[in-house]
Formats: sequence, structure tokens, C-alpha cells
Amino acid sequence: METQSGSDGTMSAERLARFEEEVGKLKVTGGAANPERLGSAWGAGLTVFGLVVAFISWWSAYNAGNFESIHRSAIFALIGVGVAMVGMIVWIRNSMTRYLRYWIIRIVYEQREQTDRLIEALRER
Repeated sequence: METQSGSDGTMSAERLARFEEEVGKLKVTGGAANPERLGSAWGAGLTVFGLVVAFISWWSAYNAGNFESIHRSAIFALIGVGVAMVGMIVWIRNSMTRYLRYWIIRIVYEQREQTDRLIEALRER
């Protein structure tokens, strides 16, 4: 097995295998109890719900006959847009958490490999 990384700074085969094993142990993809997956589902659901409420409210205001109904529907449409925005923020936050967790693990392993190379270079002196 290759123990030194190439000049382009990629991980060695041995270190890459350990990295993949460690990621597998962490179960980054998760299961039913994964809070990021649940949060992403809630965020997507809130987004769809908010957009449906906003559309129905807009349609109700468009077909309303009196000024009071138009205002009431417009307020509900704004609430629906607000709920949709909160849903998008929750979805983005949870999606980015899962993505960045993987990259943090990768950075740790790359830093370990660089440290090992530095220690080996210092010992050769």
C-alpha cells in the first residue's frame, strides 16, 4: 500500500480506507432517528404548507368582494410566505449540517496525514 501522499496533496490509499471506515462507523447518512434528516423533512413540509396557504389566501383575496376579506386574505398570505421562509431556512440548515459534517471529518484526516508527513520529514533529518 502507498504510505506517502502524492504531490497534489491527496490522501494515501491506506489513510483513505481508514477515512471511509470511520465515516461508515459514524453513520453520517443516518437512519430514522437522524435529526438532520427529520429536520430536512420538516423544513420541506413547512415550505410546501406555507406556499399552499399563501396561494389559497391569494386566490381568496383575488375573488373577494369586500375590502375586509381582501385584507384578511392578504394577512394569511403573508403568514403563509413567512412559514414557507422558515421551512426553507430549516431545510437549508439541516442539509448543510449533514454536508459539512462529512467535510470536517475529511479535513481532520487530511491534517493527520500532513502531520505524519511532517514528523517523518523531521525524523529523517
